[in-house]
Amino acid sequence: MTTRNDIAFLARRVAWGLVPGELDKLETAGTSAYIDALLNPDGAGIAAEPSPWADFDYIEDQELRQEQGLEALSRWVTHLVETERPLENAMAWFWHDHFAVSFQVVQYLPLLIDHLDLIRDQGLGDFRELIRSVSTDSAMLIFLDGATSTGDAPNENYGRELLELYTLGIGNYTEDDVAAASVALTGWVVRRRLRGEVEFVPSRHDSTPQLLLGEMVSDVDSVVDAACSHSACAGFIAAKVARFFLGNPSELVVGNMADRFAASGLGMPILARDVLAAGVAGESTPQIVAPVPWLVGALKATGAQIEPRIQVGLLRLMGQVPGSPPNVGGFPGALTWLASSATAARFSAANVVARATPDDAVALMLAADGDWDGLADLFLRPQGFSAATLAALRDLPTNVSTRRGEGALALSLASPGLLVA
Repeated sequence: MTTRNDIAFLARRVAWGLVPGELDKLETAGTSAYIDALLNPDGAGIAAEPSPWADFDYIEDQELRQEQGLEALSRWVTHLVETERPLENAMAWFWHDHFAVSFQVVQYLPLLIDHLDLIRDQGLGDFRELIRSVSTDSAMLIFLDGATSTGDAPNENYGRELLELYTLGIGNYTEDDVAAASVALTGWVVRRRLRGEVEFVPSRHDSTPQLLLGEMVSDVDSVVDAACSHSACAGFIAAKVARFFLGNPSELVVGNMADRFAASGLGMPILARDVLAAGVAGESTPQIVAPVPWLVGALKATGAQIEPRIQVGLLRLMGQVPGSPPNVGGFPGALTWLASSATAARFSAANVVARATPDDAVALMLAADGDWDGLADLFLRPQGFSAATLAALRDLPTNVSTRRGEGALALSLASPGLLVA
């Protein structure tokens, strides 16, 4: 691939789009410079960014609950659009899907925000430390019932998901391991009246040593160490991260990533660099774009401004609302995004984005001029639109919208080429 194609690929998979003119600047700097900036934004002179909710003023008022929830979710989408540190935020989204903590279960917005800040702050650090933090995170303790788990009545929900979904995968542990982990994890409570403060209560904990994955454990730290030290952990996480960014890379490539990830002591920067390098080397497959990355990319390219209620409504219509994974397994996959209802929703969302695009936006002007190559390049498809999409754009009646180019812009946003990264 050319440098432009390499950078466009990385920007589609990692940054979920670029603003007009940014691809030209990145192409001039080169692929290696872009990868370095993604992995080490501090070294590239990119300032640290505050949390999307740094100045979010939560008010405990039942009547404001829905409005504040919409604002919180919209802030996250806006941050994804505006961030200059996209890999950090893409990894935060990966962990959001991985841990799948849902507001519908947690029900207290500040706790969900704290959880999202946690995975954003630690998502590109040490995996073992991330798991340790999540294991005693207030939102997770509520989400998987750890806050009500006691030595006398250990709840196995978190112990099971820690092994099955978060560290090892099915087939690498036994039911006895689940029971052992669950006993050792007891004793943590969430003080709801203290805005979700977490506390360890020794009287609620069973400190009797338990055999977990061949290791004796008795508390959170030893459980995390046993799970993260297991031979299956590095491969399980490496494969999941690789699939998130690359689609379906070969077993050999993933195996090499897993070996380096394990040798690093489960350092996420090593794994992230290997994943990006593999993508540029062609070790990727086509990937269906989920609704959130699609909307972020559309907003970047067009500059459209959409009010929070409508923005969240579009994501709900398309089937992927931040903060609301449908189950403990996270968001659904490609088959859901390709269903007829999801496709219709994507067309509706494309029309809303096109209508909200400013008159002087590059995207609208390209569409109005019929510059399909320029429009495709803006959408990070330097190779151009497919023949079918080009035919549809050229045959589109000029009177389908009140502004020149708006109908073509909407059609291009919903085209099959923009559903695949």
